[in-house]
Amino acid sequence: MTNLEPFNPKKHKPIQTVGSNYATEYIASEISPEGTAWNIPLIWFNTETGSPTFLPLGKAWETAYEYENETGKKFPRFNKFKNIDKNLDEATKSAEKRSKKGGASKGKLAKKGR
Repeated sequence: MTNLEPFNPKKHKPIQTVGSNYATEYIASEISPEGTAWNIPLIWFNTETGSPTFLPLGKAWETAYEYENETGKKFPRFNKFKNIDKNLDEATKSAEKRSKKGGASKGKLAKKGR
């Protein structure tokens, strides 16, 4: 059971990154458990203390997979194309667009019913 969760705008505050910059999430576009593409967070928050932690990609992937299985919430999937590289490109563009619109401060990345 994971004690980590993605940024929740109702519970967490943006964290300071480099200099005076703040972030709610860093998103990685990777191959999903189904073999398509998904966007997952690299910044996770402890469910008990609320403290943030930056996970390396492999650990973030495992945590995202575990989080989905425990909560029933799903991270965005991208499977429009038969080509994985095109799906990963679509996922990356979606992450960039989300970031420009305010990222997780505007809404949770993982949602039920995806």
